[in-house]
Amino acid sequence: MKKIYILITLSLMILVSCTEKRLEPITESLGMPTVPTEISVEPVSGGVVISYRVPDVEDILGVKAVYSLADGKQREVISSYYNNQVRIMGYDDMEEHEAVLYTVNRAMELSEPVTVSFTPLESSISKVSKSMKIIRDFGGAQYSWTNDERESITMEMLTNDESGNMVAMKIMTTASKTGTYALRGYDIDPRWFAAVVRDNYGNVSDTIYPRNESGEKMQIAPLYEQKLNKSAMRIMILNNDTPFNDFGGSNANMIDDNLETFGHSSNGTMPASFTIDLGEPVKLSRVVLYQRNNEPYGWGNPRVFEVYYSGSEPERSGDWGQWTKLLDCEVIKPSGMPIGTNTDEDMEALKEGHDFSFDVDQEPVRYLRFKFIKVWTSSTFCHPAEFTFYGDPNVE
Repeated sequence: MKKIYILITLSLMILVSCTEKRLEPITESLGMPTVPTEISVEPVSGGVVISYRVPDVEDILGVKAVYSLADGKQREVISSYYNNQVRIMGYDDMEEHEAVLYTVNRAMELSEPVTVSFTPLESSISKVSKSMKIIRDFGGAQYSWTNDERESITMEMLTNDESGNMVAMKIMTTASKTGTYALRGYDIDPRWFAAVVRDNYGNVSDTIYPRNESGEKMQIAPLYEQKLNKSAMRIMILNNDTPFNDFGGSNANMIDDNLETFGHSSNGTMPASFTIDLGEPVKLSRVVLYQRNNEPYGWGNPRVFEVYYSGSEPERSGDWGQWTKLLDCEVIKPSGMPIGTNTDEDMEALKEGHDFSFDVDQEPVRYLRFKFIKVWTSSTFCHPAEFTFYGDPNVE
């Protein structure tokens, strides 16, 4: 009986305590705040930076800007009392727009509105779209673009399916200043290639096609290529080359089609070189370098290297006078982040391998030589995982 009495008493106490309470600002109002003054505008790519003087009153929280983008939805951004500007972004035109500024106090009261007019500079998505180039490549088409503001941009690379519909075959988001991507895997029949560019504000470009000299959109006929068979290839270590047989690595691992194995030079061997016999003359389209993936963009993974060729079987001495440079190569980390910090974009690039294309007019070659100039750290050794070659072996 005593327990029942206690429970009833507690229930009554809870009911009494649950009285209605109005939610109010925790800070008492000192009156409507005054408006921001000394307003100036600085147009930027796709937006504006609005500077102002914040009222010198102790209860001011900051300044709020209210604006709309192309979708018509109202947006707002608030800058604190300790900042004297707001940044508004997301426009894909160079027309006049308006933003409304309010001073906000700690009681969450707004000042009278102040309307500010501005005209954005050309947006990043517009610049990227105009810079987009789509050209013929081995097995498909190569896309290239510039992104000077390093804004986050999403690229859709399209080609036609069997029904003639344009389909996005690759979607990638990047903030790199420059970019290239090759959409490959197609035969030599002409087909449509195109691109669509998007930004984080909902802006979308028109579909971008390659165009002929008359400005008409055109199809592209890919150049023939195939992945070269490695069974006839062999690593040659000339007298002044570097063996890649240390620390669990081996020369043969670099062309064994196994990304878990690797070649590894000794300490103190940079710059390091090795020579490869492709087994027959080949019209090369590209070489793909794969990093040792347990240290992405780090340790002894190659960063800068050169590719040479010889028109005849190389001398055992390794005399560099017999070799002609084909490529200067640098592995680019898409994010540009420091060593040890890798984004999804970085890891996707590592997984796909780093492509380096040969000139379309390059004569067929059989003997190649790689010289590693720089790795990602101060290490004095190098450990590439794999090299894969593409081209046309059906040459006379």
